[in-house]
Amino acid sequence: MKARLLLLWKLLREDGLLVVQIDDNEFARLFLFMAEVCGEHNLKVIVVKMAEPTGVKMVHVLESGGIPKLKEYLILAGKSGIRRLDVERVPKESWDPEYKLVLENTNKQELRELKAIIANPARSAAEVDRAGRLCARFVFMTAEVVCRRETGGPPSANWLRSNAWRIVRTVATSSNAKRLADAQRQRIAPNAGAFVVETPKRKLYAMKADYNAASAQPRMRVLFADDYLTVHPGDFWQDIKTTGLGGEGGGDFTSGKKPEALLKRIIGMATKPGDWVLDAFAGSGTTGAVAHKMGRRWIMIEMGEHCHTHLIPRLTQVIDGADKGGVTEAVGWKGGGGFRYFRVAAAP
Repeated sequence: MKARLLLLWKLLREDGLLVVQIDDNEFARLFLFMAEVCGEHNLKVIVVKMAEPTGVKMVHVLESGGIPKLKEYLILAGKSGIRRLDVERVPKESWDPEYKLVLENTNKQELRELKAIIANPARSAAEVDRAGRLCARFVFMTAEVVCRRETGGPPSANWLRSNAWRIVRTVATSSNAKRLADAQRQRIAPNAGAFVVETPKRKLYAMKADYNAASAQPRMRVLFADDYLTVHPGDFWQDIKTTGLGGEGGGDFTSGKKPEALLKRIIGMATKPGDWVLDAFAGSGTTGAVAHKMGRRWIMIEMGEHCHTHLIPRLTQVIDGADKGGVTEAVGWKGGGGFRYFRVAAAP
């Protein structure tokens, strides 16, 4: 482990992320070693719920009066610290069907910038102007239309959650805000999708441009789904399903098999399609399978015989489009791509 971690840290890009999953038995020693190699200021620890307090193991725990093991740790390391991660948000309640409009002609970075301006009461006039220009570019489409165009089917719960950052609804607003909006709408370009208004109390609202001005309380204010229906998971991830996953990847691997949803979150928060993902302890091949489904390039290293019994068959299923489990539906994976297999010669 020590030799590989030293090599991995050396290989890591300046904007890359190193993630190690470990249990209670070795966590303390590993953290101290990584603090020495990577610098403690470059580390972050996330606790992941990996088991439920049910089943056969609980019989012994109850008999002995012990404490069941339910968690493991992710130790994150980055050469410039832990920053610029795009962590997927998790639902805090059931999906509200009123959130059914998708913003097009924008992206995550622009919407993040817009929300930061809206949330900051000390915003400058230049920032208000910037927010207006970002909103003007919006094109509103129904989630049904966008999802069918992108996936060929209707919006699923997974698709809605993954796209909550660009899904919105409109609501009525106060009569004062409507008066400001009526005046501002006279000044915007005729093809603008939305605009902003700032109240005397420094509240900034995004308004959909095609509202019915004749109505006393038209649905015009734009609300973002990820602000109201999702929450950042923080450093305690307890929402990922960890039971009933024995069949993921088409094979059993009882020791150390990770849920595909966990790898999806890790890979998604630190990489973009086309980026490289390296797993030096490939195990059952979950990292490569998820990376492939997410459009990343990947390298896996494994010394055990399960390279032939688990990894190659699993990746072949992914490529053939035969793997229907795990995150396949969530990421819209249909199959494709390929991989090369090398056997490394023994050192002289």
